Amino acid sequence: MTAKLIIALLVTVSLVGCTSMRPLDAKQADLASELEPGDHLIVYERSGRILDMDFREFTDGKVRGWATDGTGPVSANVDDIEQLEIEKIDGAKTTLAVAGGTVAVALAAVVATAIGAAALLAGP
Repeated sequence: MTAKLIIALLVTVSLVGCTSMRPLDAKQADLASELEPGDHLIVYERSGRILDMDFREFTDGKVRGWATDGTGPVSANVDDIEQLEIEKIDGAKTTLAVAGGTVAVALAAVVATAIGAAALLAGP
């Protein structure tokens, strides 16, 4: 049972590193080509308002999306955006997480096998 718990924990931890929030310069970037519907965005406006949204479209100089808390549609004028972050899959982190997770799972299996073998040899 302990080995299964360790393996589940290691797999969960390895999946955490697969995505990261990356800053995107709203003034210099061609947002229409950079953003895809469904992208997770965090928009920081000059007024201090922070929007956490799933991107839907870029029209009329506005980034439009759906609030991740389910409260409904939200939008921000590009001119009002101080900072924009987009969640993207990080290839390096994903590769390291998968490789590390594979090694950790293999190691946990070896340890679990050794513990089981030791228990059998020790007898009742």
